[in-house]
Amino acid sequence: MMFTQLLKRSPILLLALNLLACSVLTPSELPTPKAANIDKEEQAVYSYFVAENSKALILQDTSTNIAGDDPQQTIDFIKSGLKGVSNETLDSYLERNKQPGQLSSTMNLGVDYVLLSRDELANITSQPNWGEVLNEKYPGTHGYIIFSRVGFNHAFDQAVIYVGNVGGPMMGAGYYYLMGKQNGRWLMKEQVMAWIS
Repeated sequence: MMFTQLLKRSPILLLALNLLACSVLTPSELPTPKAANIDKEEQAVYSYFVAENSKALILQDTSTNIAGDDPQQTIDFIKSGLKGVSNETLDSYLERNKQPGQLSSTMNLGVDYVLLSRDELANITSQPNWGEVLNEKYPGTHGYIIFSRVGFNHAFDQAVIYVGNVGGPMMGAGYYYLMGKQNGRWLMKEQVMAWIS
């Protein structure tokens, strides 16, 4: 009799234990990476683009390079050019670039760098020979670099970034890059040109 009662109750008991195990052992949402980890990975991605320089001149304000009137246009453009980008990585890129930010002078990029403020850039580019002025003031930098914030997937093995390079008047280009992390290093996987002058 006791065995029969146990069998009648066991499906309910098993169901209750199963629900309990699922609610305790299954996270309700993915863990959020710590800001320090995001900053470290972002700096590692930036480092890829300045590694060849002995000194880099970087615009302090990040560029969103997202069409203000129609962000979907930017999303479609990135997806069409970076075939391997995951929705997760692209969503992170869009979220992190809703508003421009400012890069920190304490970044570890592996090379010497100077952050160029928008005001100083406006002052330099207001001069007719601004390319020469820029190179005289910042010798060895070969123009300035524009970075967006970096979007990552949750595993931190895929990233999307916008990078612009401006050497002088009518001398520049901007690209979106899909980066992949292999053996602890960020490498370029795909690129698509956004503009050229």
